[in-house]
Amino acid sequence: MRSLNAVVVGAIGLAVLAAGCGGAIPSSDGGPATLKMARSTDGRVLVDARGQSVYLFDKDESGESYCNGACAAVWPPLETSVAPQAGAGVAGGALGTMKRDDGDLQVTYRGHPLYYYAADASTPGKTKGEDIEQFGSSWYLVGSHGQPVEPESGGGSNSNSNSGSNGGGGGY
Repeated sequence: MRSLNAVVVGAIGLAVLAAGCGGAIPSSDGGPATLKMARSTDGRVLVDARGQSVYLFDKDESGESYCNGACAAVWPPLETSVAPQAGAGVAGGALGTMKRDDGDLQVTYRGHPLYYYAADASTPGKTKGEDIEQFGSSWYLVGSHGQPVEPESGGGSNSNSNSGSNGGGGGY
């Protein structure tokens, strides 16, 4: 019973922590989510119109999200109420949506559901979620082909890069 209480208290604590950052996570505000490719020290990565990094969850399957509850509090899904739009470097056909368990529409890129990371908060270009393991699997920035980005230079993970910087190029 004691360990169950610790798990419940831990999950509530994570949700409260994420909720504190939740207001800072961008939303599409009823309009279309626009995604584009940007250069960062992690390589060329997928970002929203404000330059906020988006991630994929390695545990997800095409068309299905395995990040709900406490996971979605820390890794808020990129949701929209209308079709997403392609910005610079993104093929429109690569964007889509899928229905989440709660009925909301989540944006997908090349079939992968997309998420923000609460620790990035409202700072465009932050990539604290790159290559970390949480909620049973790994999280990655998204490269142009919808796969985890691979930096050309050594290091670069968990950097606080600016989307418009002259950092390393490449990726997928």
